[in-house]
Amino acid sequence: MLRAIAIILLFLVPSLVFAQPANDNCSSARVLSNVSNYCSDSREFNNQSATESTLSAPSNWPSQGRDVWFRFTAVAYDVNISVTGNSPGIAGGTLQSPLVALYATPDCANFQTIIGSSSFLNNVATYYKGGLTIGQIYYVRVSAANSNTGTFKLCVNNYNPILKSGQDYSTASILCGKDAFTQTDVTGAGLNNRESAGTCLGLESNTAWYKWTAATSGTLTFVITPTVTDNDVDWILYDLGTASNPSTPNASNAIRCAAGHGVDNSDCPSEPIYFKTGLNLTSTDFSEAAGCGLGQNGFVRYIDMVQGHVYALLVNNFTSAQNGFSVEFGGAGEFLGPQAAFRIQQNQPCSVDENFVFTNQSTNYSNLKWTFGEGASTLSATTDGPFIIRYSTPGVKTVVLEAYSAQGCFIVASQTFSVGVTPSAPPISINESQFCILDTIVLSTTLVANTTYLWAGPNNFTSDQPIVRIPVTSSSQAGLYSLIAIQGNCTSIATTITIPPILNNAIAAFRALPALPAKLALPVKVEFINESRNADTYLWDFGDGSTSSEENPKHEYTVVGQYEVTLIAFNRNVCSAIITKGTFIVTADNTVFIPNTFTPNGDTVNDEFVVTAANLKSYHIRIFSRWGEPLFEGVDIFENWKGLYNGEPLPVGTYYYVIDAIGLNEDAIKRSGSVTILR
Repeated sequence: MLRAIAIILLFLVPSLVFAQPANDNCSSARVLSNVSNYCSDSREFNNQSATESTLSAPSNWPSQGRDVWFRFTAVAYDVNISVTGNSPGIAGGTLQSPLVALYATPDCANFQTIIGSSSFLNNVATYYKGGLTIGQIYYVRVSAANSNTGTFKLCVNNYNPILKSGQDYSTASILCGKDAFTQTDVTGAGLNNRESAGTCLGLESNTAWYKWTAATSGTLTFVITPTVTDNDVDWILYDLGTASNPSTPNASNAIRCAAGHGVDNSDCPSEPIYFKTGLNLTSTDFSEAAGCGLGQNGFVRYIDMVQGHVYALLVNNFTSAQNGFSVEFGGAGEFLGPQAAFRIQQNQPCSVDENFVFTNQSTNYSNLKWTFGEGASTLSATTDGPFIIRYSTPGVKTVVLEAYSAQGCFIVASQTFSVGVTPSAPPISINESQFCILDTIVLSTTLVANTTYLWAGPNNFTSDQPIVRIPVTSSSQAGLYSLIAIQGNCTSIATTITIPPILNNAIAAFRALPALPAKLALPVKVEFINESRNADTYLWDFGDGSTSSEENPKHEYTVVGQYEVTLIAFNRNVCSAIITKGTFIVTADNTVFIPNTFTPNGDTVNDEFVVTAANLKSYHIRIFSRWGEPLFEGVDIFENWKGLYNGEPLPVGTYYYVIDAIGLNEDAIKRSGSVTILR
């Protein structure tokens, strides 16, 4: 019976449980709604407690690992993904050997691994892929070699690459908007490597040319970042005048120039190290030439673009061919090109008749392409609209509109929103009806696809997990808990459950007459005094197969043996505590036996002076030398003299004892005599 109770008690002890990540599976992938230069916070994500994946690992992964999932709708053709773990000098996370892969799957079942360019260095995993399908959903899988777990930083940049830039101005790429882009494989200086003559740059090495027309007047800033950070990237910005009569680039219309060598200061030890360069709002210089002592930091003063003027940007990689750079634009001025925009009107939200009206608001375009997203009644269109769209599935949707100009430029606009119907009130299950301090409250609900959950309870408790585990540490955790289900922007009515007052844990304690441990002789009856607290029912086990539920029982031992006594104390049959004491040694007779010799030589035979007596209410023994010097004293019949004094062995000889005891019948028992130590 006690074994069964002990097993039950094990379940009352809370265990340490790490929450499984909400995006542990493809079907629950975290939606990234904006992937234009998106970066999470450092340590924002983790794969701790993620399950081992059953999906086969990509061919370039060394092992399977514990993966977590993200998803996004492509709003551009190219994507760069990076996962930063425990990388020296970079605020990423704790994950060792991170891995990243990209998939296209309509149902998280038929996985199609997308082969892209992958690399790994210093616990940073990177991935690049071009030629994505705009409007399609893609899944990002993050794992780690050798089943490593930890936190990480995730960056995703879904962008439209510009056409391969020319190496001369005559073949420059036309920019129709200020979207950030990455240029790869910049090699060679073209047919004319002296177009930069007379500027701070000098001769060209590996160049890329871009030009644009200002659609509005306003400030312009930009940042150029080499893809390999020890590459020295220089640049020149030209104002070529009006679009109706532009000039060609030359030293006279070069309005900004930066050619400092910030990636290496071995020749200029007092100069700062830098690799980014561009225009910003705080710098005051207009040009930075190569050389020492000039105070370069890679950045010069912003410009004020003039509406209708043509501008040209020459970027030169002085260090190396075949590498590239990224460019990010800022400021109030805009580039001339098509403008993609649309308006969404939601009708009958959170009902089965919910629909959306999409109205085109684009300008300066010649062609349009709509992609309405997963489950749309019309998947795509190429006319102005407006379009009335219904969705067959709930969840996060991204609608994409591409606007093309007659010159071949295109701009993409996208909006992300949620589709759903009002969910039913979610059921709540609970693991117990009553709880004690140190128990764990487990609340759960039935999972519904494309549905999220929100719990609330006492002490400002909240959780977005379908199953919550609450270690009980205080009586204040009793009370009303509520749960709502959410689909998109649609919220169910709340379901509630009340946790009754938390019970105090029982404290088991008792003593016995005669006191434990004791040597007893048949027949003998023992009285047990219950000293438990916070308890109202009890279960005694006397060790001989007998039990009792009395508060203060008396028990008669009738069989020779050695017994331990166990008490389990209960509070309302819910909270319990257990204590075991011993030992009762029960013998067949009550003869007092005192040996006259013992041999404390360490051979485990007759090593101690053992007094045999039973049914004693109290016991007191003293040992003296032949000169009356006290050597040992004890009040426990189980505490035998080992022939020591102050921890040191006594010599062979005769010693004297005095025993005073009281039996269970209150009879005084007195014995004295001598005992000889032999070796």
